[in-house]
Amino acid sequence: MGEWIDWLQSNPWAIQPDYISANVQEVARCGFIDPLFGYVSPSQIDTSSDNYREGIVAHNLNSRLRAVCLQLSEELLRSGPGLRVYASEWVSPFAEIVRKFVDYHGSEYLPTPSEQAAYPHIRHEDVTALSWENESFDAYITNEVLEHVHNIEGALSEAYRILKPRGIFFGTFPMAYASESTVHKAKMVNGELVHLMEPEYHGNPIDPSGGSLVFGIPGWDIIPQARACGFKDPHIRFLSSRRHGIYGAEIAGVLLFVARKL
Repeated sequence: MGEWIDWLQSNPWAIQPDYISANVQEVARCGFIDPLFGYVSPSQIDTSSDNYREGIVAHNLNSRLRAVCLQLSEELLRSGPGLRVYASEWVSPFAEIVRKFVDYHGSEYLPTPSEQAAYPHIRHEDVTALSWENESFDAYITNEVLEHVHNIEGALSEAYRILKPRGIFFGTFPMAYASESTVHKAKMVNGELVHLMEPEYHGNPIDPSGGSLVFGIPGWDIIPQARACGFKDPHIRFLSSRRHGIYGAEIAGVLLFVARKL
């Protein structure tokens, strides 16, 4: 966290609203280069939302997802089109798009028999107890998932287990970037759900009316947690790009969690 604060102090543009809005306006006027699709013209871009992390939408990908795709494109350059990827989503525009570019394997969290019966074509996986064999994938992506996990250490350990040597685990979550520690909102105690704060739910395409409960907003403690699970040099990558149309609202970019297996 100290390095992040030092960097912000040396780069005040990253938290200046005028800088952010001016760059987004430039993106809307001139277009940008999508990491997977190439040039996107202004007519293809939706900048109507002022939540830039979830906005600046084109080809059904927002700013946050383009940051993920930028990391994925770098992995493709390293490994080639045979890259074997697992992502903990199947019913999403991201999944639909990415499976056209890589050897994609996806799932959703369907913990009850009724949910599994309702979606028989979708693989059910619990990210804290994955059914995949050891060293199954070159890359594992989680987009806005870890905040919904009651046992982040378990999810990180499973990520490490299913990755091949030199495999990479990356993705996004709404990070508490001003906090050393995770902001815990709920927990499981002897199999019972205990709320520590007012319950918070985020959108879930499988359950659009109910959403997914937030257990905690990860802070900088996710870095030592990942390191303790065996990952080499886990870090938060700050991606801010006029070229690729990647910006946030409070900060001028997207925070991407990246961890590579030894």
